[in-house]
Amino acid sequence: MEIEKLHNIKNVKVLVFGDYMIDKYIGGNVNRISPEAPVPVIEVNQKQVKLGGAGNVINNIVSLGASVKIIGCIGDDDDGDMIINFFSNSGVDVSYLKKYRTLKTIVKTRVISKNQQFLRLDEETVEEIPNEYYEFLKDNIDEIFNDINSFVISDYGKGAVSYKVAQYLIKEANKRKIPIIVDPKGSDYSKYKDATVCTPNVKELSVVCNKKLNSEENILSAGTDLCEKINLKYLMLTRSEKGISLFENGKNKKIDFPTVAREVIDVTGAGDTVVATIAVLIPCNFSICDICNISNMSAAVVVSKFGTSTVSLNELICSITNTGEFKLITPETAKYLVKDLKDKGKKVVFTNGCFDLLHNGHIYSFKKAREFGDILIVAVNSDKSVKENKGDLRPIINQDDRIEMICELECVDYVILMDDKTPVNLINLIKPDVSVKGSDWKDKIIPEKPVIESYGGEIKFIELKKEKSTTNIINKILKVYEKNK
Repeated sequence: MEIEKLHNIKNVKVLVFGDYMIDKYIGGNVNRISPEAPVPVIEVNQKQVKLGGAGNVINNIVSLGASVKIIGCIGDDDDGDMIINFFSNSGVDVSYLKKYRTLKTIVKTRVISKNQQFLRLDEETVEEIPNEYYEFLKDNIDEIFNDINSFVISDYGKGAVSYKVAQYLIKEANKRKIPIIVDPKGSDYSKYKDATVCTPNVKELSVVCNKKLNSEENILSAGTDLCEKINLKYLMLTRSEKGISLFENGKNKKIDFPTVAREVIDVTGAGDTVVATIAVLIPCNFSICDICNISNMSAAVVVSKFGTSTVSLNELICSITNTGEFKLITPETAKYLVKDLKDKGKKVVFTNGCFDLLHNGHIYSFKKAREFGDILIVAVNSDKSVKENKGDLRPIINQDDRIEMICELECVDYVILMDDKTPVNLINLIKPDVSVKGSDWKDKIIPEKPVIESYGGEIKFIELKKEKSTTNIINKILKVYEKNK
């Protein structure tokens, strides 16, 4: 997996169509039972309003760093105005989102105490979008799909995604070779015919197949049949704690991608996060298997939060690199990673050097540096920068081998290849809390010091084992060989 490609998300623009709604949360404490009826009395101490439905897909896309344009309809009412304000404040293009007095904006209100939902109130009328808006779409379709890299249909079964509108938009997207990702609802999937990816959960697939899916064989049969029936390129079946099962049209098999283990607080919106993740990754040319793996990681982040939540690019990169498989990271990845770690209250420590002929002195310095914080990032000078600093005869060990050895050290969390002679630019980019130098730097000019002080970081010094150095090792080797000549 080339995680560096995640940085291309910032160049992705996603078109979203679906049911837009408001999620309201009323929270409080329960200390008594009502004398009027055997029900708990919740003493309200907080109220919160968020975007729900397709709005949560959009929030996730924005949080991951992509741009969004939306199409669809809402009511010409206060809640509709609230939706537009939410989107506009997030930089979403709402030029093609229309308000109609004939519609009522959907609102779901949840009453909660101590993360436990007591009651949900739904204010909604299920109806198709006005024919006037359908004609508007047709008149403006070229502008709507202009500069779009992927297209999401987020169907919550509230009427917006009718067969006529869905098939028209899918046809237009396919004509422009734009991938289509569908989050489905209901029992009639014919309206999603010719989409690129469809993401039902097991219960939804069971409904559309009209049979219980109580075995892996039944799931394989149902997924394979659905792909063929509505000509899907891929079916990504979300399976809660079992992760994702992938089906590809024309192949009578499924590939399972186990979920990432995390504490589950609230599964609300996890499906939206998967859809958003797929939508931003396909244009970045990730393989479908990598997309399944990364989508699992995105969902794992979201279910560890309460309520309708999102995953940021920082959190996603941190989740991927935290698997231990990706200790070697790029400076750009490190920037997102460090920000997420700081947001979580972690103290990030940085040190750098050539680390040629890795020895006990280096390992001692890494362990001492790690004591200054929670996470240690080691920048390793490239072969080019080592030659600039130490002459053409160095390094003895090439950069790939030096990096591989340091990645194997338990006390080192992440490694960056540094091409500059000094770490000034790298520190300015990632902004670690602490930069660690050897005590031999105490009376020297430290090039990165002004940068570190500018954002409130600090420099720490550690005593070095003077007898332990690459130069001493090289000299000892030379003496041994001189004696044996």
